[in-house]
Amino acid sequence: MLTLEDVARLTPEELAVVPQEELWAVAATLQRRRVEVQQERQLLLYEPASSEARRMHESRAREIVIAAGNRSGKTDMALVELVIAMTGIVPYALESTYPREKIRPPIRARVCCQSFTTTLHPVIFPKLQWWEWNGPGEPGGSRGHWGWIPQEMLKGRDWSKAWSEKYRTLSLSNGSTCQFFSYDQPAEDHSGASCHVVLHDEGPPQATYRENRLRTLDVGGRCYIAFTPPDDERMSWDAAWVFDALYEKGQPGPGKDPDIDAFTLNTEDNRVLSPQDVQAISKGLTPAQREVRLHGRFMHLTGRIYPLYTERERWWCLMCAAEVLVEGGACLECGTASATPYTHWVEPFAIPEGWPVVYVLDPHPRKPHAMAWFAISPADQVYEVGELEVDGDPATVRDRVEQLERQHGWQVVLRLIDPNMGQSPSGMRRGITVRDEFDGVGLRCRLANDNRMTARTRLRQWLQPDGRTSEPRLQVFQTCPRTNYQMQRYVWDQWSRWGEGEKNPKPIPRDLHDDFPTILGYLANENPSYAWLAQGWSPTKREVRAYG
Repeated sequence: MLTLEDVARLTPEELAVVPQEELWAVAATLQRRRVEVQQERQLLLYEPASSEARRMHESRAREIVIAAGNRSGKTDMALVELVIAMTGIVPYALESTYPREKIRPPIRARVCCQSFTTTLHPVIFPKLQWWEWNGPGEPGGSRGHWGWIPQEMLKGRDWSKAWSEKYRTLSLSNGSTCQFFSYDQPAEDHSGASCHVVLHDEGPPQATYRENRLRTLDVGGRCYIAFTPPDDERMSWDAAWVFDALYEKGQPGPGKDPDIDAFTLNTEDNRVLSPQDVQAISKGLTPAQREVRLHGRFMHLTGRIYPLYTERERWWCLMCAAEVLVEGGACLECGTASATPYTHWVEPFAIPEGWPVVYVLDPHPRKPHAMAWFAISPADQVYEVGELEVDGDPATVRDRVEQLERQHGWQVVLRLIDPNMGQSPSGMRRGITVRDEFDGVGLRCRLANDNRMTARTRLRQWLQPDGRTSEPRLQVFQTCPRTNYQMQRYVWDQWSRWGEGEKNPKPIPRDLHDDFPTILGYLANENPSYAWLAQGWSPTKREVRAYG
């Protein structure tokens, strides 16, 4: 019988006369060998499920939070991080970018999970055991993987020798160890020796996380949380500590903590899932639950006032008038080809000469004044083209405003100011309002309309893709990060509870992340159009009487 080595030495002419049954036998041997090699080297063959997953692997932060949708690959990517640190083996796909300072075996590691019985043995262990296949279809296919720890790295090359059930510790041949803990255990049980890596599978209690983080401080270790936020409202506020203490501080922006990185994994971005898989996951879920289960949103933020606003491309069906999933350009809800991609977060472009620009100012007495500029196209598209936060007196604000407007050449034809703060006493001179102070330095503004209900209704319409243009009427330049940040975090206040199963939302937004959404509301109430703005605006009778 021919061997693989024999076949490799044959010429094409010699191979052509080999009996068919012998070739089939060699092919079967080759397939078995391929599976064996894949089992033995699965870690080397790992590929990140998405670009966001790759960014996580490249992070050098001390604390990493991964908020993810179901089946987005969060557990696998976190376990791969753990195994890389324990073994020192870097996958081929990460070889050129993985930070080498994160690799220093042997290490002491720790994994914390929900339960030993329902999570550790049935879920986590199969993802680590080299002989276990994880995924649909035949073992060795493209939609799954073998366990991440190579057999050769196990102590004694045998899981039964490497694993101690008594101490719940896994030992590798290079001296690395990993202890496993459960959230059922009291927080004080998580004390002990220092750790180089601590992985939390799903969200831990805050006291447990604090105890584990302390284990990493003296060795410069790293803490990970990989979880899907709970989609139950009662539990969502318990998990909100992760958002407040870690996730929000790890987001890009002026307030980012350099020691924390936060990542969001979307189920749709997992390259091994088909649209039908995603549709099955989301079937029967409410819009809020879809945001949690598919996009890793925190439930206490799914009370977003503008939930349609998105910085990433999504699909909108003009027939269904709703956000949908698509395959081959067809809506999976109605089956028509009326779905169109959309986003509100767009690349900046040069504003054509003649496009009118509206400036909106939201002054504050105890924090920086917020302001934004909006260009109106001949098709009445609204583009937020600039934003500023200025901490200073009206003259300082004027100087910054004039500088930015000269820099971009914007033709500002209308200025609006928050009517509530605008008409408040300035505190600098008796009988003088905040608006008067800005008028006095040449930044003359009309009082905006502050009808919140009208503003919310109109903004929600602006955020929907239009049937004529296939784009939302409102889009935000990527040079306006504060607006983008706040629009995704502008929420209703927490539920007031009256009894089991009953809830009554407070009828006002939370007084947080509201500056730029409020500015957008003032603009929406003005309902600007190119036709009348291009002609300039006329002062009201009150303004004529007051200012001449």
